[in-house]
Amino acid sequence: MSNARRPENIEAAGAQGDTAIVGKFMARRNTVRAEILARLLNGERLTGLDAVTGCSTTRLAPVIHALRTMYGWSIDSHEHDVGCRDGRVSEVAAYFMSRQNILAAFNAGASDFIKSVFEQRKARRKQAPKARREAERRNIARALARQRHHPWQGDLFQGGAHDLAA
Repeated sequence: MSNARRPENIEAAGAQGDTAIVGKFMARRNTVRAEILARLLNGERLTGLDAVTGCSTTRLAPVIHALRTMYGWSIDSHEHDVGCRDGRVSEVAAYFMSRQNILAAFNAGASDFIKSVFEQRKARRKQAPKARREAERRNIARALARQRHHPWQGDLFQGGAHDLAA
């Protein structure tokens, strides 16, 4: 991976000659990206469905891409086939980090990062009912805006053809 960086302190990666890669920890800890990184650093293997149920996102692949390119993390993937309920066979990617990279990350402070991410994501999830109410309010306002007409904008078919002559 050309955009990844090695740890500044070679001992953070373990023995001399290791090729462990430690990326950057993001400053904001209450984000989907931070939670996905924390879960990978915890040794989890994540699929798109895991991200939906556990992290509240349907966009795992772009998050993995950002973690690799913007933050320099080495994240591996393994594709496998799964049978779907509708009778299809679909290929699914599972994303994970190597033990070597996880160890190097823990030597660089991953433990504190993971703890703070899970605390901040838990606090954010407590705001879910308020977010649902706000989304409903916005959707109602959007629907009402679609129904309104500009005062100068008439309806061509309202009142019949005599409106055109006036």
